[in-house]
Amino acid sequence: MAAVSVGCTAIAPPGPQASMPAIGSSSRPEPVIESDLPPSPPVVMRADLAAHQRVMRADGSEFTMRYSSAVFDPRWLDLQFSAGWEHEEQANADTEALLFFTGPTYERQPGRHELGIALHGDLLLGNGEWRAGNNAAAAQRAYLAITSAGELEFGYGRLLPEQRHHYRIFIGGLHALINTTQAAPETYKGVYSRLSLADVRIIYAGRADGQLELIETADGLHVDDLRAFAAQQGYVAVYLPDHASKSRFIVPGIKLWSEQQALWVSGGDLSITPLPFMLKAQPTSAWFSAPP
Repeated sequence: MAAVSVGCTAIAPPGPQASMPAIGSSSRPEPVIESDLPPSPPVVMRADLAAHQRVMRADGSEFTMRYSSAVFDPRWLDLQFSAGWEHEEQANADTEALLFFTGPTYERQPGRHELGIALHGDLLLGNGEWRAGNNAAAAQRAYLAITSAGELEFGYGRLLPEQRHHYRIFIGGLHALINTTQAAPETYKGVYSRLSLADVRIIYAGRADGQLELIETADGLHVDDLRAFAAQQGYVAVYLPDHASKSRFIVPGIKLWSEQQALWVSGGDLSITPLPFMLKAQPTSAWFSAPP
């Protein structure tokens, strides 16, 4: 894989591309060094696994938002469907991956395909396409997409046939907390107008600079506090997959899944944590072919 720099920790796995950093630090950007050589490939992911921000609520009170963050350049980001019930241990050691994280919700349907689930949203990823098994849910929810040109988009509804040529990544079945780029249609049925539970949350955020930020919040964050944080950060859109007890945010070799993590995510009930698939973030093939 590539040299990894997360916060103050640097790890250089062996391999021919060890000099090509796929992960950088979001808190300490590297200095620019002038050189006659061609530029190095862009950083795909910048991670801060101990981020915190002071956030002001609408009533004037403040709180500290604690979270793990991974910021991606969508031009060089590939997402893969990583299938398998409870395969977090393999994810912990996957040297090809930058991050494993939670995808859209699903419902159990024993005997349906290999995983026995029906997705609540369509998926178009680097390793294939998976159509939703619950068509009503897919049509009523929101999506995040990356265009063929590497631009991030947040919209609503299902993956349409004509969009397959426009998008190379599509994650449907999501819930829109904020979208300043597009008004929600009447067909959209979100849950966050009424949800107030204080849970661990996985967040898909569109930044003003066009990059994608994936976040795992600390426990105890209410949705109104999340809105205040999003407004302060200036996100253009914030979507959530909406199954807090199944939150996954694994940086292989660095931020690992463990029984302790499972207990924290589930509030102590391990029976609700099993997950049949995760989304795997890795550099695109074009990134690997870029000059060192």
